[in-house]
Amino acid sequence: MRSLLRCKTARAALSLALLALISPSLALAAFLDSGQVNPEIARTDRSIVAWATAVTDVQRGFRDYQQPVLGLASFGTPSDVLGPTGMPCSLGDGGSMTLTFAQPIIDGPGADFVVFENGFASNGGVYAEMGFVEVSSDGTHFARLPALCRNPLATGSFSAIHPADYYNLAGNYLDGTGIDLQDLVTDGDPSVVNGQVDINNITYIRLVDVVGDVVGPGRTFDFLGRVVSDPYPTAFASSGMDVTGIGVIHQSQPTPTQATSWGALKTRYR
Repeated sequence: MRSLLRCKTARAALSLALLALISPSLALAAFLDSGQVNPEIARTDRSIVAWATAVTDVQRGFRDYQQPVLGLASFGTPSDVLGPTGMPCSLGDGGSMTLTFAQPIIDGPGADFVVFENGFASNGGVYAEMGFVEVSSDGTHFARLPALCRNPLATGSFSAIHPADYYNLAGNYLDGTGIDLQDLVTDGDPSVVNGQVDINNITYIRLVDVVGDVVGPGRTFDFLGRVVSDPYPTAFASSGMDVTGIGVIHQSQPTPTQATSWGALKTRYR
């Protein structure tokens, strides 16, 4: 039986490898549909070595994009999300936030950084408002992590989601959503392929709120062109994704400053 299972596993791996040679995007689609999920990582996890240090841009979205008269989301302030004890800042429908880091994030084994929202347990699932994750090396060119929604049904304003129905959509867990930069290589993302985005030099991360409406004109779509469902409408000051921080797992090391000896220093003045 074990030999048979090993053969089946080997054949499946070979099939994905061949598919990857033909089309990286199709290979990733097959991988995602096989049930891939992001790791859930707690704020206190020892693998987190740093946190976002600044917010460079915030674009608040409407409380309900179909009722703009209600105004923009307004809960929290951008600086609230910085550090290990971050507090929520709400993005609103389709809103976004861009954060930066003291040292560039790099691609390492497994998850490279963790995005935190303020989801809570509800009706056997998680009440979660999610966001797309985009990364950049220069603050101009961004690559979006290939996201997937396996839930085609509408999610009501106060309804729960099941975290395993989502991939690379940050905020789907009670704790943080671990993100692996290697997915951009598997995806064959054009910005990564042409060198505009270097996954070993990520200095900006942009989070973009998912508009969870599955039928309206402002609905958003995943990597496979399928509509993304999360709680909608959430016509409150705290509408949309409630960002509470980004933790770094893999980062480049600062270049050590070389000490100058007293003798070498004296020679500069001769």
